[in-house]
This record gives sequence, structure tokens and C-alpha cells, in this order.
Amino acid sequence: MRPRTADEPGRVASGALAVVVHLMFFGLLVFGISWQKKIASPVVVDLWQDLPEPAKKVALPPEPPKPAPKHVPQLPKPVPEVKKEPPPSPPPAPKVETPKPSAADIELKEKLRKQKEEEAERLEEQKKVEAERKEEQKKAEAERKEELKKAELEKRKLEEEERKEAEEQKRVEAEQKRAEQEKLRKEDEARRAEENKRAEEQRRADDAKREEERKQRAAAVERERQQQEAARKVHEADEAKRKAEAAARAAQQKQIDDWRARIQAKIKGRVVVPPNVVGNPEARFEVVLLPGGEVLSATLKKSSGNPAYDAAVERAIMAAQPLPVPTETDMFQENFRELPLVFRPKDKD
Repeated sequence: MRPRTADEPGRVASGALAVVVHLMFFGLLVFGISWQKKIASPVVVDLWQDLPEPAKKVALPPEPPKPAPKHVPQLPKPVPEVKKEPPPSPPPAPKVETPKPSAADIELKEKLRKQKEEEAERLEEQKKVEAERKEEQKKAEAERKEELKKAELEKRKLEEEERKEAEEQKRVEAEQKRAEQEKLRKEDEARRAEENKRAEEQRRADDAKREEERKQRAAAVERERQQQEAARKVHEADEAKRKAEAAARAAQQKQIDDWRARIQAKIKGRVVVPPNVVGNPEARFEVVLLPGGEVLSATLKKSSGNPAYDAAVERAIMAAQPLPVPTETDMFQENFRELPLVFRPKDKD
């Protein structure tokens, strides 16, 4: 056995590339042959009632040139290690026998030629019209460009004028703004000075007002003190008067009580108590007196429960007149004109 050697690097890739190149070359050959095949044009036949006169022999128009074969791009050179196989030879092109032209074919070809000439003239006229139109478009485009250029220059001129006007306007506005600011500054200074002046005047007025209020408060305090002093004096006078009146009333009441006690004692000294009196019953009488002490009437207001004792008290009242009464008319009228009396048999004098 031969020892197995290591494969050379890149051998598989170069072999695959060679196969691909051969396949592409074979495809281009097949496509080029099939592309150059001439397709037979349709045959048009005109029917004639009478045979036309034999036409003069006209030279056939030259056949159109065959299209050039498509340019095949240059393929990369194969790797030297791979041997190229010769490409298969293309099959021979079949021979096409050209039939002899008939009168109808000649007439048809003449018509086709005339149509081609007319079409060529029409195309030439269209090209001329198109060239004129393009020339007019160029002129119009040039004029439009010139107008645009003039308009652009005019626009730049206007923009420059507007810029200058705007700068002038800005300068004027800046001057006006500075003047307005200076005016506002002076007005602000004047306003502040006026405010300071008014504040000073207000401060002085406030000081004067506070001083006046202080004086008024002091005067009010003095008046209050005087009023309190006067009220105290009045109160003291009223208290003294009240005490004097109370003392007078106490003295008068004492006098009244003394006169009543004297009247009560005088009447009780004349009461003859019946022996059947039980306990210490109370008999109430209302006695109407005259200024001299005479009894005008004696009315029982509350019975003691013992008629004999009630009658004994009534007899004693009538027997004790004239009763002792004060000589002062006012005291008598207020306290002794209608005199309530209470009698109990066992009360001490």
C-alpha cells in the first residue's frame, strides 16, 4: 500500500470553482445560440380579382443588422492546478432555404418600405419638433434663470434695504428705550422723594396723633379718676344718708314699738281672763284709732278659739281708751291709724 498523503490546502475549493465556471460557460453558449435564432415573420396575402401587371424589379432593402452578441464578462482565471475540459462544440445552425419572392410579397415589401419611410419621416418631424421644443425650453429656462437671477438680486437688494431699515429701527428703538428708561428713572426718583416726603409727613402726623391720643388718654384717666372720686363721694354720701335714714327708721321704729308696747300694756291690764282658758291661745284684732287715742272700732281678725277670751279682749280695748298714741301726725297716720294687735293670756308684758 502507498502511504496516504495529506490533502493540499485549497484543493477542494479550487475544484468546486472550476466546476461552477464550466457550467456558466456552457449556459452562455446555449443562450447565445438560441438568442440568435430568427423568428419567421407572418405572411400576408392580398386577393386580386385580376392579375396586376408585372412590376419592375426593385432592389430589396438590406436586411437589418444582426444584434451583436451579448458581452460576456471576463471570468476569473481558474486555478492552475485544475485542468480545463474543452467546451462542447455548438451544434451547426440549420440551413433556412429562402423562398423566392412572389408579386404579393414584393407589393407587401414595397408597402412596408413606404410605411417605414413615412414612419422615418414622421419620426424625423417629431425629432425636429422635439428639438425646437427643447430649444424653446432652453430659451425659456435661460430667460427664467435670468428673471430668477434678477429677482434674486432684487430680493437681495430689498433684503439689504430692509436690514438697514431694521438696524435703523433698532437704533431708534434703542434710543427711545434709553430715553424712556431715563425718564422712568427720574420719575422713580421723584416718586421715591415724594413718597419719602409723604412718609415723613405721615410720621410727624402719627407722632402728633399719638401725642394727642396720649393726652386724651391722660385726660380720660383724669376724668375717670375724678368721676370715680365723685362717685365715691356720692356713694359715701348715699351710704351716710342710708345709714342716717336707717338710724332714723330704727329710732322711729323704736318709738313705734314703744308706743305699741304702751298701747298693748294698757289694754292687757284691763283684760279679765276667763277661768276656762286652756293653753295660750292667740286672738288678733285690728283697731282703728283717732288722733286723740279714741277707738273708732275694734275688729276680731283671728279668734283664739275661746269666745269668752275674745270678748274679754274686746271689752278691754274699749275700756282702755283713750289709748296712748304719738302726737306726730305722719307717724300716727302711717303706723297707728289702723293698728293690728295680738293678745295671748299667758304672755308677759
